[in-house]
Parts: sequence; structure tokens; C-alpha cells
Amino acid sequence: MLSASIGASVPDVSFAPEEAKSAIVEPLSTVIAVYSAVMATIYGSFRYTVDRRGGVVAQRATLQPRRWGLIARIPFTALGGVLVALASLLGGHAALAATLGTRGLAPATLGDVAIVGAAAAVWGLSMGLLVQAHLPSLFVAPLTLSAALLIAPLWPAVAAWLPLPALLRAVGFDLTPLGIDVVVGPPSGAAAPLTIAWLVLLLIGGSGAFLRRDFR
Repeated sequence: MLSASIGASVPDVSFAPEEAKSAIVEPLSTVIAVYSAVMATIYGSFRYTVDRRGGVVAQRATLQPRRWGLIARIPFTALGGVLVALASLLGGHAALAATLGTRGLAPATLGDVAIVGAAAAVWGLSMGLLVQAHLPSLFVAPLTLSAALLIAPLWPAVAAWLPLPALLRAVGFDLTPLGIDVVVGPPSGAAAPLTIAWLVLLLIGGSGAFLRRDFR
């Protein structure tokens, strides 16, 4: 559906000059990165809450200390987020290739999107650990990550410091398509530490909830 929506929103400029194609394609790199982050966040939450609802988490907690189960879950969740984000990127590439007659998305490297997907999946896992309930977590996790998109039109200087814009800026995406100018928010050198701080704080909160609560 992501590929279809992107393809439908872009006019057919297959025969336009390369400069015109680039002007259309480059902002879409950030848009696709946002979609990739949202999908990876949902995945991170889904992986944990489904296991908890199915009794897998409770069963594993009887076989090994909780902390080790959680530590083992984090890298696998991040890896899954990478795969989900890359799948979204490839879908965007396919949609733009059909519409623009070009490969497009040159700024959105595989490495950049992989980092976004990994971080977003860990964010989703952390929110799943906090919320616990399956369906609420599927809404809360992506909403908390992408809340900056709702705030950006009104307070771009505030939105730029929130998790998703900080993550995107840390890996080099242009935030202008989101309504956040380059002069506001953390500089590129500070965006990565800020993103890590957001993730660590949420992961600590989620881990604390996971280690204290009883499983049913």
C-alpha cells in the first residue's frame, strides 16, 4: 500500500529532465524514511505483545532470568526492524521507478534506512514493554514516535528535538519536507546523542516495567 500511495501521488514525469525528477524524488526520501520508521515501530511492539499475549514471554521467564530474555530480544527486534524498513524502502524504489522512469531516492541509502529501522523497532519494543496490552500498544508505539509530525506545523522548533526528527537528522535526512527547517533543532552532530538518549530513557522505562510486573 505504501508503494501504491507513493506512486499515485507522483505525476508521470518519465520524460522530464533529470533535474526535475530529482526535485520531486529527493523530498520523498524523507517521507519513505518516516513510513519505514513507523512500520518498524509497529513491528517492534507487535513482536513483544504477541509473544506476551500468547504466553511465550511467561514461559520463557520460568526458564531463564527475565533480564537475559530481554537482552536477547533487543538485537533480534532491531534486526527485524532493519528488514521491515528496507522492505519499505524497496517498495518506494519500485513505485518511483514505475512513475518517474528512474531509480530515484539517491539520498536514502540502505545504511541510513537500516539505522532508522533498527532504532524505531527498539522504540516499539520499549513502548510494548510499557503498555503491555497488544492493540493499544500498536497505536501508542507509532504515535509516540511520530508525534513530531503533528507538532511540526505549529511548533517546528520544538518538534525538531523529538525522537523521530532527531533520528532522521542523525542519519542525514532532510527534515524540510516535514516542515522543519535546517536552522532549528539540534545540529547534525548532536542529533545522534539526542536520539540515543531518547531510546535509552524509553528502554530503561520499559525494561523496568518488564522486570517488575507479573505475567499472566
